[in-house]
Amino acid sequence: MNVDDTAGARLSRRRALALGGTVFGSALLGGGVTAASAARPRRVSARGGLPVSRIEQIVGAEGSVSGGVLDIPIAREDIGHVTGPLGVVFTPEFEIHGDLAFQPLRGGSAFMNGDLAVLPDEIQAVIDAIIANGLVLQAFHQHLYDMSPMVWFIHLRGVGDPLALARACRAVIDVTATPLPQSSPPPSTPLQAHRLATILHGDAEVSGEVVTVTVPRRHGVVIDGVHVDPETNIATTVEFRPLDAAGNTAAAVPDFSMDADEVMPVTALMRRLGWLDGCLYNQETDERPQLYFSHMLKVGDPYDLAAEIRAGLDLTDAV
Repeated sequence: MNVDDTAGARLSRRRALALGGTVFGSALLGGGVTAASAARPRRVSARGGLPVSRIEQIVGAEGSVSGGVLDIPIAREDIGHVTGPLGVVFTPEFEIHGDLAFQPLRGGSAFMNGDLAVLPDEIQAVIDAIIANGLVLQAFHQHLYDMSPMVWFIHLRGVGDPLALARACRAVIDVTATPLPQSSPPPSTPLQAHRLATILHGDAEVSGEVVTVTVPRRHGVVIDGVHVDPETNIATTVEFRPLDAAGNTAAAVPDFSMDADEVMPVTALMRRLGWLDGCLYNQETDERPQLYFSHMLKVGDPYDLAAEIRAGLDLTDAV
């Protein structure tokens, strides 16, 4: 098997640059989807690999691999900039996107768990496409209120042949106005991605000016009988967007991953620290233990914000 087709065999350009790796061997896939490799230790799932390049080609977007799990962000470039609470402007890299995560399973099958960003007039068509393509509808919610235009998020999952799952996801995406193919914009952020990752004890990626840090829980969960890795869309993710050229001020949006006992301690602490609470919801059905997610928002010094988020994470089972 070609190394580019092995889950964990490569990292996307954005992840490699964020972690300080050397990127080489770029190639164009599927009319604009970029593949790249990084000179750092490779992590391959013991359960076998995923046909990463073929999944990316079918979906029409570039992904990154961590712990054997392929994550593909689906940005809404067509929506453009969205105004929201605190006067913050949200972009396709900053909150106006979904993610599709593919976890390899034994026997060559895969588990897919993800969400898509949709506009109000797309909601019913997306739900119908999920049903028609044999996927599972899991959740339907907003991340933050007072967004203009309003963007909603629909969660979906499936188990089966990874290429069939990719085709099903593409069929759902195709009922929206999401432009494809997509590749991640080159890093252009003044923020110190490594410093943010260190404060949060997570893994940083850079897409354009936005830094995203992922902080997994110490345990996975079981969804519909499948033991799901923390990388499969159930970790806490934190997005930072600089608000000035020097990166002295940023908007931060953590998406806290919590069990029921953690919700109130985390919420109470973050409210005391002045964070806007945007939502509280569960994003998977038939999940054990059941996790709850809360998107919050605050503007300030990015590294001070990261320290406050880490204090919230310390009240959870995050690493």
